[in-house]
Amino acid sequence: MKRHLPLLIAAVNLVMTTAAWACPLCKDSVPNSDAEAAGNVPGGFNNSVYFMLTSFCLVLGMVTFNLVKAAKSNRPPRGGPGFPLK
Repeated sequence: MKRHLPLLIAAVNLVMTTAAWACPLCKDSVPNSDAEAAGNVPGGFNNSVYFMLTSFCLVLGMVTFNLVKAAKSNRPPRGGPGFPLK
């Protein structure tokens, strides 16, 4: 089951994203805009959402990396107590 868990998570994520196509503001702006006159407003919405999502994922990854790195560096020696008792 552990081997197939990442594949299952990816499949569930794809199914969930097809159900939520766009927020109401983005959904209304796409069909009601003239692509030449609007200055590519839907593309701007998409790029801003991707930018915010990428920023969030980078910050979350950096925090997770630092927490894991700190947890690994503070391991007790083998056979020793779990925390410093001095």
